[in-house]
Amino acid sequence: MGDHGQERVKRRHALVLSGGGAFAAYEIGVLRALCAGESPGTEYTPIDPAIVTGTSAGSYNGAMFVSRWAMDPLEAIADMERVWLTEVAPGPCGSGVFRFRASPLDWINLRCFLESPQRFLWRRLEDVAFFTRSFADRTGAFWSSRAPIEERFLDLLNFGNLISTYPFPGLIRRTVDFREIRRSDVVFNAIATNWTTGEFRVFGNEDLDDTRGPLIIMASGSIPGIFPPVDIPPHVFVDGGVLMNTPLSPTIHAGATDVHVVYLDPEVPSIPVSMFNSTLSTLQRTLAISFAGIFDRDIKDAERINQAIERWERGAAGGAGLPGGGKAAGRIAEIWEELSQGRKLRKVVIHRYRPRGLLGGFLGMLDFKAEQTKALIDRGYEDTVAHDCADAGCVMPAGGPSEAPEWEE
Repeated sequence: MGDHGQERVKRRHALVLSGGGAFAAYEIGVLRALCAGESPGTEYTPIDPAIVTGTSAGSYNGAMFVSRWAMDPLEAIADMERVWLTEVAPGPCGSGVFRFRASPLDWINLRCFLESPQRFLWRRLEDVAFFTRSFADRTGAFWSSRAPIEERFLDLLNFGNLISTYPFPGLIRRTVDFREIRRSDVVFNAIATNWTTGEFRVFGNEDLDDTRGPLIIMASGSIPGIFPPVDIPPHVFVDGGVLMNTPLSPTIHAGATDVHVVYLDPEVPSIPVSMFNSTLSTLQRTLAISFAGIFDRDIKDAERINQAIERWERGAAGGAGLPGGGKAAGRIAEIWEELSQGRKLRKVVIHRYRPRGLLGGFLGMLDFKAEQTKALIDRGYEDTVAHDCADAGCVMPAGGPSEAPEWEE
């Protein structure tokens, strides 16, 4: 690994967009500040991302952004904000992402009826048919199962039955141009979880054709237990956040030198511990701890690689003594061994952007109302304009990043 002067490195900026349902509107504000060069974290230099990786709602944001690659970045972000405020946000007949099935309020929703009587009546019939099929299937499974009676009663419960994602495919097709994603020079990765094998899958530009593209974006955001799994033959997929809510490692693999990570959860200590220990507050904190633990593991590994390369560049090569004495050990020794065998590891800069407190309660992830969306966008922008790398724990290797190896270009 040669000594790369910072000024000679071809910088490849990357975005990592986390999942979080409606909270992903926060990412639009972060992108606006970054692409306008209004963040001290990038020394007020506008970024033009070469790589975009997303999970769940972050995949939808990433797909919208990359499909607008031919536009000026700020124009693309302005159009994405319009989509969130006018098409994702609920209209008379519900949001562009989902609707609650058989809600009593739907039956007296005069505005929805007047907008489209045919659609209004079709949805009522679709709900009746769905619940009839579901009741028959679950009743049959109840009587045929050999599980204890208590488990069979629990299996009858399914919150996901109350939610229809029927609007989401149409929203994706209207707002994401998959042909442009395939043509784009920007590398796009969408993360989903294989519901059968339990492994994560990285879908790239070439995977997102006009037929599979909407399914992939839907699968990446299909929260288990709330949204149904998505069949992408020969496998079934669910939310990428099950395994990788903030997909750092695939982004570094794609050749990034400067990674801009957008979280939708604050630091875990900033999340209040509910004195009542309710199910939802406990689940929210559990997910935040799980997501943070997985991502912190990847951050620590990136830091160790940076440190090992820095020492290697100073001449402490091949297991020789460290500056000041001592021997390489643990992960540092493993990295040195890889470097000595010619593996092209490199240093990366990692900027971390996150809210200073909770963006909302657990059910806020399903609240796509325009007023909340606008507040989240503004908050993402304001937090990024006030970003402090020292407080955020950004990863800043000595001498800056190393250039991506040729095989990753």
